[in-house]
Amino acid sequence: MHNPSLLAECLYRLSWSPDRLAREINRVCGAGTISAKAPYNWLKGACPRHVLPRVVSDILTERLGEPVPLHALWPDKFPAPPPGLDEYRKSDALAGPPPPGSARQRTPPSSITAADHDPVTMALDWLLNRDAPPTAQLRGEGIDAVLLDLISERIAQFRRLDDDRGGRMLLDWAAQDLRWTVRLVGACSYDQDTGVRLHRLVAELGQIVGWMAVDLGDETHGRLYLLQALKSARSAGDRALAAHIISCLSYQAAWHGRGEEALRLIQIARQGTADQSPSPGQALLASRQARAHACLGDLAGCERALDETAAIREAMGDADGPAGEREPWAYWVTPAVLVGDAGRARLEAGRPAQAVRDLTHGLELFDESQPRNRLLHHASLAQARLSLGQCDGAAQAAEAALHLAVQVPSARCHARLAELRSLFQRHDASRARRFVQLADDVLGRSPG
Repeated sequence: MHNPSLLAECLYRLSWSPDRLAREINRVCGAGTISAKAPYNWLKGACPRHVLPRVVSDILTERLGEPVPLHALWPDKFPAPPPGLDEYRKSDALAGPPPPGSARQRTPPSSITAADHDPVTMALDWLLNRDAPPTAQLRGEGIDAVLLDLISERIAQFRRLDDDRGGRMLLDWAAQDLRWTVRLVGACSYDQDTGVRLHRLVAELGQIVGWMAVDLGDETHGRLYLLQALKSARSAGDRALAAHIISCLSYQAAWHGRGEEALRLIQIARQGTADQSPSPGQALLASRQARAHACLGDLAGCERALDETAAIREAMGDADGPAGEREPWAYWVTPAVLVGDAGRARLEAGRPAQAVRDLTHGLELFDESQPRNRLLHHASLAQARLSLGQCDGAAQAAEAALHLAVQVPSARCHARLAELRSLFQRHDASRARRFVQLADDVLGRSPG
């Protein structure tokens, strides 16, 4: 239910009438945006439309000098963010609070909100513009390289923990580290080079937290984390990392059937890094473009992107790429991953026979790491074999996926296995019925 008492309390503390709030909104957003009487309805329980809730939140926050978040004003419309996100979003690319009368302060909150929630708009802005590096900060306790090295080591640990287990506990842990690192940016002193590195670390943490949130089924907050991570990567001037974050947004869009958005985003990411040397990160971008084409049913585009992926791998010369070219966040992009992803793309594009070939080979290349990726590849292999009428082979692959599901708390994997269960329900073979029974057991008790 709407919390009218909080809005009423804020107006009381400011000695504002509802009419005064309406005038402030019209001052920020333009004359005639709302009528003078509209806030009276909000006090009775109505919720403003479009971007107005954010505008009200920003105005009250600025005038009271303390956070007045959306989820506190209208909890029935805006869920509370998970740990770390609220402070991360307020950082506004970690630039710190604007000085009085500055251009940033005069920018209407509504225009900021619209851009910050549209991945394509933000990606295009990144493509077309280069940000000045962050300036040195002279106030606060100093930060040295030892501290930054420790944060970097923690990020690497988070990545590997997510590969092995993931889950809500790890997400909360990483979000707390993200919140702490954001505070370092605003509260500590450092030179420009240290500031650049600090922004890069915040971007890496934001990407990890956003990816975990999406994998656990929280698409909205995951996207917001990724968008803020993109801002931090821009501040750091790290084009490769920014492109990777955009590719994560593209992948997220493809998972949810937004093929046009997925393709636009990955094309922007690739165009923005077209001058970079072949690397695992570049191969990943090409592979994700293939998946975006497949999502749209564009077989020719999918095959072109897969050919480009193979060409990048060949140009790299070996699995690790040229010396110094392997991005730290792309350590997991191995031949096994790329070959398996080619199979998943061809499956989505309607080529199950080729998909079986790639997925089988990719799984042969995997070791015991990356259980989530192996689960998804086994599930895709099961679907490809099932579409070819190979029920026993499909059940074998599906049971291998179920075995991995017990250790992978992923909503995405849970949904994939539930989809696979529905496909097997259409078959009357004994192996198919056995899989459905096993799936009922595992999906009923595995974390999702």
